[in-house]
Amino acid sequence: MTIDQGSTKTQVVFVSPNGKINAGVTTGGACYFLVGVETAFKEIQLALEKAGVKQSDITRIYGAIAGANWPDEIEMLTKEFQTRFGVRDVSVYNDCVAALRGGTDKPDGIVLCAGTGFNGAVMTDGKIRHVFNNYVDAADQGGGALGGRALTAVFESFLGIREKTILTRMLMDYFGYDEVDKLLLGRDRDRLKHPVKTIAPIVVEAAFKNDAVALDVIYEFSKSIARYAQGSLKKFNLAGKDCDIVLSGGVFKSEHPLFMETISAKVHRVSAQAHVVNAQYEPVVGAALFGLGEAGASKDALDICRQSADELGLRRKK
Repeated sequence: MTIDQGSTKTQVVFVSPNGKINAGVTTGGACYFLVGVETAFKEIQLALEKAGVKQSDITRIYGAIAGANWPDEIEMLTKEFQTRFGVRDVSVYNDCVAALRGGTDKPDGIVLCAGTGFNGAVMTDGKIRHVFNNYVDAADQGGGALGGRALTAVFESFLGIREKTILTRMLMDYFGYDEVDKLLLGRDRDRLKHPVKTIAPIVVEAAFKNDAVALDVIYEFSKSIARYAQGSLKKFNLAGKDCDIVLSGGVFKSEHPLFMETISAKVHRVSAQAHVVNAQYEPVVGAALFGLGEAGASKDALDICRQSADELGLRRKK
């Protein structure tokens, strides 16, 4: 059983020893760090029930879990899986590690995963060397940060710091306000009727209409995110190596080219040999591939895993 669990969704697939994914189930999001272990494991148990899989059929568990940042957290979650499912063979790692393997087979790689929040990881010689976790600045925290930047841009436009933008009317309509002051008050008093992270598609829509402020918001966000790849290329001596920079998470499912173009431009200032790529598969498939690799699976098994993932619609849609 392979699990990818974050704030937005819990996705579970069941993989045979030959690599075939037999079933894939999606349930509600439940980051254990935010909602508690009991709620998080209820979603995983619900996935088993929806798939019609017996707990006794599970022989190995790979858990790609959001919030699994520090060794003591990984140890705790590993024990929880072992106790609750009666399985000793358990591997737990941060969910961005699965996203990395969903985008590259190379032994050297970096993943930038921007979903509800943001995380990233660095792999060299096939081993995970670093997970950014709690080092990430609030201004870079995925869809929430992109939405926050857009709100700030609207306020700055109102003050004359930035030029006029169609985001002003789009966001006031979205949140149900008729004045920028009321929108600001709603944000500051935590009274907005939608989460800030849900603004991201509106920013992309405005950018496709060539709104200069929306384009600046995407550019500034992407430039800031690219720093994690730039720093990792230097710190882990990956500059000059054939290395993939994998983009994953809901934010990067957008078809607007400015995300990838900006990150690519910043990355190539450090290493011309680095390749910025979009993840091909959902992280849960990456977790399955990562687990099969750890277990010493053959190339045929990895190919079967990818083929069955395609059949089940687990390739990322762009």
